Amino acid sequence: MSWTTNLFLRLSPLILPYLVLFCGGVFLTVCQSVGVLTPLHHEGGALDAYARLLVDRSFYASFLFSLGVAAASAFFAVAAGTTLAYRTWQLPGRLATAALVYKIPLILPHIAVAFVVLVFWSQSGILSSVAYSLGLIQSMNEFPNVLFSGWGIGMVLAYTLKGTPFAMILTMALLVRFDIRQIQTASMLGASGLRIFFSIVLPRLAPAMHTGFIILFLYSFGAFDIPFILSESRPGMLSIHVYNLYFKHDLARRPEAMAILTIMFGFAVLFIIVYSRVVRRLESGVRKL
Repeated sequence: MSWTTNLFLRLSPLILPYLVLFCGGVFLTVCQSVGVLTPLHHEGGALDAYARLLVDRSFYASFLFSLGVAAASAFFAVAAGTTLAYRTWQLPGRLATAALVYKIPLILPHIAVAFVVLVFWSQSGILSSVAYSLGLIQSMNEFPNVLFSGWGIGMVLAYTLKGTPFAMILTMALLVRFDIRQIQTASMLGASGLRIFFSIVLPRLAPAMHTGFIILFLYSFGAFDIPFILSESRPGMLSIHVYNLYFKHDLARRPEAMAILTIMFGFAVLFIIVYSRVVRRLESGVRKL
């Protein structure tokens, strides 16, 4: 038995589920997007579904809307997570142990976080009730329509709440190995706290921040659970657009739903490649300076 065969057999418990579930799902999605293996006989060209998407304004609106929500939520989650992780790392031992409560949102399902945001920020929610009790508003309708204003603010809030502790864990893993003497030396030389953070700490945390941004961005871009609760009607997230095409339309539109999923997958791969190359170029430019 060759070395390659032996290695494959040892890794087969991990490789086979990946090949069957992930690769099989991607293969079926691509096939149905071109009219192959569809529930109904596909009459037309292989690229008809993609051609319809090219002239569908609602697809472009949903795509741009999903990009905006994903970018904003990932940025805020990484920024908040990095800042909070740095502050937590600076706390004394006992307080740092108590600060582990930040991990609580990690154990909550995304749909539970969506309901938390809904309970607090809806026009009949907790904040609206408090404002009414304090006499700040005369009726519930006077409370700002934060969640369904057309800007996706509710989803950004939910994704930020869920993603912040994840970003904290990534950055804390680097901070625990950080040499605090660098900060002490810079402080003795007269550097301010902000100067220390942006010039010394932040560059060390950049790898974790970039990794966190990619993961949170792509998840927010394609997730279904939070948009199902907090998404706008128009434009909606792409995941809701796919759901409507798949479950609420005729089976003849199945290739169109699969074409959107294929485009989303291709965009995710392209985004990782482009983002990684841009980051490497920026880092190499900084090193040369």
